[in-house]
Amino acid sequence: MNKGENFIHVRFEREESMQSKKDVLAAELSLVNIMKSLGRYTVLRNNELKLKARLYRELKKIGADIKRLETVMPEVEIPGILKHHKKHVKHETKEEIEKTDEEEKPKVKGKKEDSLESQLKEIQRKLKSLSG
Repeated sequence: MNKGENFIHVRFEREESMQSKKDVLAAELSLVNIMKSLGRYTVLRNNELKLKARLYRELKKIGADIKRLETVMPEVEIPGILKHHKKHVKHETKEEIEKTDEEEKPKVKGKKEDSLESQLKEIQRKLKSLSG
């Protein structure tokens, strides 16, 4: 620090100071709630991906079973009128669904959630003490 420097001092009134503290605590509260929501989202998203993968596997099995049944079942004689309709219906080939490697995402643990809850309670307690 140089001797020639001028310092500027700002004085806050008590009400302004209390309002600033309340605003900061409210922002912290919002951030903790957002973190909590993100934690729940990641857990739900992981569950969704697992269920989708299971659904695709089951659909693949069903498709294979249908193909097997088509080969086992006897041919049926179709009247001429219905043969015309059958020519327009295409049997699409089923594409094999590749199983994607699910990335290990951090799971919300009980301790972390408890920590967020305790932070929420602490911030709410501080807000009440400033208000009261």
